[in-house]
Amino acid sequence: MPSSKKAAVISADIIGSTALRPAARKRLQQALNTFSRQVTGQWKSLRLEQYRGDSLQATITTGTTDVLTITLLLQSYLVKEKFHIRTAVGIGNISFSSKNVITSDGTAFRASGPYLDELKKNGNMISIASEHATFTEEWQTHSASLNYIIQRWTPQQAEAIWLHLQHYTQQAIARKLKIKQPSVHQRLQAGGWPVIQKILARFESVVSAL
Repeated sequence: MPSSKKAAVISADIIGSTALRPAARKRLQQALNTFSRQVTGQWKSLRLEQYRGDSLQATITTGTTDVLTITLLLQSYLVKEKFHIRTAVGIGNISFSSKNVITSDGTAFRASGPYLDELKKNGNMISIASEHATFTEEWQTHSASLNYIIQRWTPQQAEAIWLHLQHYTQQAIARKLKIKQPSVHQRLQAGGWPVIQKILARFESVVSAL
């Protein structure tokens, strides 16, 4: 793959997976399999691989502006299933593309992997960075905002965010969850949707201009 090809990488690992009982680990694996089928069906250039049992790495080369949406889908899906995951997003390129995602390389990987290590150290949930210092400076600030929100999600709030990220209306979410529309609105507000929406719009604008 040419080095000029813009790409995004998500490096992630499940929090507390080694302490899971066999039944919970099975449920986690089923959740990851379901999530993988859904997102790879929607984003054709998305390659997602699981390794070491509790770690994930994904690349997307077409529609890189969607990588934050994909990351938040992953975060909200697992929280609604009562699991938690650290995710580090890197924006850059892929200079070496191998058969396996985890053995590929490029600036997008180098903006993702090391920041995942930092997340493990500081206990945060999400990081967004690139090869450009000015981008990283801004998006580490936005990452802090998203981290604050994600760490406070309840499973019910995360479920509403998960569906809204897929463009379900509040009315459609209410029907799906068999609750009233004002309850959906309350869950979205408490789950930080107004802030998330602004950050997603800013991300799309900035990444499109890179």
